[in-house]
Amino acid sequence: MKRFIRRLSYLLCLGIVAFILVCACSPSNYQDATSPTSSAENCRIIKHPMGETCVPLNAQRIVALDILSLGETVALGIKPIAATIWSRTEINSEVPPYLAERIKGIVLHSYSTSQPNLETILQLKPDLIISPSDPSSRGQYQQLSQIAPTVLVPWAEISRDWKQHLKETAKVFDKTEVATQLLNGYSQRVAKLKQRLQNNRLQPFQASFVYVNSGGVYLGMKKSFSGTILNDIGLLSPQSSNNLSLPISEESFSEIDSDVIFIGCYQKNDCSTLEKLRGKPLWSKVKAVQNKQVFPVDFQSWYGFDFLAAHAVLDDIEKYLN
Repeated sequence: MKRFIRRLSYLLCLGIVAFILVCACSPSNYQDATSPTSSAENCRIIKHPMGETCVPLNAQRIVALDILSLGETVALGIKPIAATIWSRTEINSEVPPYLAERIKGIVLHSYSTSQPNLETILQLKPDLIISPSDPSSRGQYQQLSQIAPTVLVPWAEISRDWKQHLKETAKVFDKTEVATQLLNGYSQRVAKLKQRLQNNRLQPFQASFVYVNSGGVYLGMKKSFSGTILNDIGLLSPQSSNNLSLPISEESFSEIDSDVIFIGCYQKNDCSTLEKLRGKPLWSKVKAVQNKQVFPVDFQSWYGFDFLAAHAVLDDIEKYLN
């Protein structure tokens, strides 16, 4: 009798365990941590180059890992608590002039190595980390995603298209309509500026961005940030190639055939190189130089890549040419 009771108890327990396992593994009841069904109430699933991330619906402690992400989030009306910015030294954060007023109150952390400091990011206690998809962020993605939900917004994957990058960033925050309004405003401003320039100038003209970096002289091309803006206005030379930039030697200054040159230097040492450049005999033969149509601009704004930098470029064009 006791043996029968023990056997019956064993079978009963076995049945209960089997029932629990079946229920737990049933497709109708199983939900993993990243499934939209399990997370819809608290966050939104965002697909990005490194997979999927459940983004909090009301993130309060956003950390941007690059000047590009910082600029885009601010343009969309979102204020991160902090940002990491690459700098030649860790002493000062190199903030572009067009961003300085807009990011007051945001904590900035400089880093001069290839990647931002993970310990610094951890101490910020973020609830969302956002960064462009670049080799640095992809290399740290696993560690970053252990600190907080992390989204790598497409960048190289979209050929560094700054307009598309704004749209992709907007998707993370459910701000697609805001991005559309911003880009429409940009297009309207470009159209008005283009018309004014056509009315004010008797002859069609072309413009280029020339910059000095580490002692070398470069000409911005069609796929560069400034190149896309000059092209939108109709000022870019039709001969400009589909590259980011073209190295220019002293002997090939004649290749800078634009009527107008906007010129900038990457760092202070480059500015001294720029002064030496102006004393070169071949530089004096460049058309824009002869016509006194060379204008100094901020390198970071013109090299830029974010939406606010685009308007800074338009500001310079209006200032000098309107």
